[in-house]
Amino acid sequence: MIFYLKKKFNKFFPLLFIFGELITLSLVYFAAAFIVSDYNALNQQNLYDFMTSIVIWSIFSYLNKNYDIGRATKYVDTLRKAANTLVRFLFILFIIMLFMRRNDIKREFLIFWVALFFVALPFYNLTVHIILKKYRAFGGNVLNVAIIGYDSYGFELYDLFLKNPQYGYRCSHIFSIKSTPKVLKKYPLSGTIDDFFKADKAGYDAIYVNGEIDKAQLNSIIAFSDTEHKKVKILPQFQTHWLKSYFITSYDNVAIVDVNNIPLDNILNRSLKRVFDIVFSSFVIVFFLSWMYPLFALMIKLQSRGPVIYKQSREGKKGIHFMCYKFRSMRLNDEADYSWAKLNDPRLTKFGVFLRKTSLDEFPQFFNVFLGDMSIVGPRPHPIKLNDTYRSRVEKFALRHQTKPGVTGLSQIKGFRGGITLYHQINARVRLDRFYIQNWSFLLDLRIILLTITALLQGQDEAY
Repeated sequence: MIFYLKKKFNKFFPLLFIFGELITLSLVYFAAAFIVSDYNALNQQNLYDFMTSIVIWSIFSYLNKNYDIGRATKYVDTLRKAANTLVRFLFILFIIMLFMRRNDIKREFLIFWVALFFVALPFYNLTVHIILKKYRAFGGNVLNVAIIGYDSYGFELYDLFLKNPQYGYRCSHIFSIKSTPKVLKKYPLSGTIDDFFKADKAGYDAIYVNGEIDKAQLNSIIAFSDTEHKKVKILPQFQTHWLKSYFITSYDNVAIVDVNNIPLDNILNRSLKRVFDIVFSSFVIVFFLSWMYPLFALMIKLQSRGPVIYKQSREGKKGIHFMCYKFRSMRLNDEADYSWAKLNDPRLTKFGVFLRKTSLDEFPQFFNVFLGDMSIVGPRPHPIKLNDTYRSRVEKFALRHQTKPGVTGLSQIKGFRGGITLYHQINARVRLDRFYIQNWSFLLDLRIILLTITALLQGQDEAY
């Protein structure tokens, strides 16, 4: 329940924050009109212009991330960000008004409006910042963390969280790198690193690691945390040149390093990808699946008994299971959950062979995309039992689940699709999936989609 509320808070807070800014903008506009008695500002045309300014502000605020009030963000940074957005907004707005040659709004109104806005907006942002800090101090939007390092570095971070409850971090687990640490009453010792691996993973949301830890131990912790979908942050008393990517932040005078961030952790990237998914999947559903379904349903039913749509549980983002949809291409059998389709597979119907060869059996997955379980591009989802088989055999296999699975993916266009018979095939597929996740871009998605369409038109030997 706590995780659900936390997820809802993070999801809706940006929208509520921007909505509050728009209310502030509206109140200031009408207040300025009444103060200078400029009722021309309230005529129909000017109200249309005002609505345009609402849209422009929403875009600027979102792009500038006014809503992103970090746990250690200072009040001056919030004010600076609000002023930065305001200056850009007014610059664009006045340019638009200049080109439109608007002369029916009094200069006094514009002066009052800008002056009031320069006061009201920073006041609003600062007020939200204060309320948010109070909310976190009283236990709202809290993140429970574990610290690995029962030493001065770990103690310093623990004291920081204890003295600053407004950051919204709570720590009740400190694990020791050493096997026999000297126990201090002030700091709760939860055991060694071995005990960390055995601890209840639901007890914390993030893991802070002393940077002086042995590299092999650190890699084990990162691998474990990736499997459990926990963020790892490092107290950087070590060289970071061997890390592929990292991001440094600070809480007062304590430096923190994020080591497993990915491009799709950014809300703008996720939003862009989700909007594209909705538009693309809607197009396919309306213009293709609308006629495919009744036609294919007739052919499937004529050749074998059973449902038109085959539903199978697959593993999605962060290990969450969902029902994946496909046109049924096989006769009903008991092996579908743990056996890949093979060349000349006797379970396939004649029409099923055609569906598989052309990949048309995958089209119902656009419903999964529209519903948000999948994306157009991403690592292909495997059957649960097959996933469990390879999870322990392939290095960093769980990293495939850092993002939503896709209808197509980088590994598919590189030839690693269909059934897996050799270890190197699944290993190569996972490496390509990891590369995609770590190097995601919208242009990469478009390229994969175009290459997928080209491959479908040319035909693929691995499609069976």
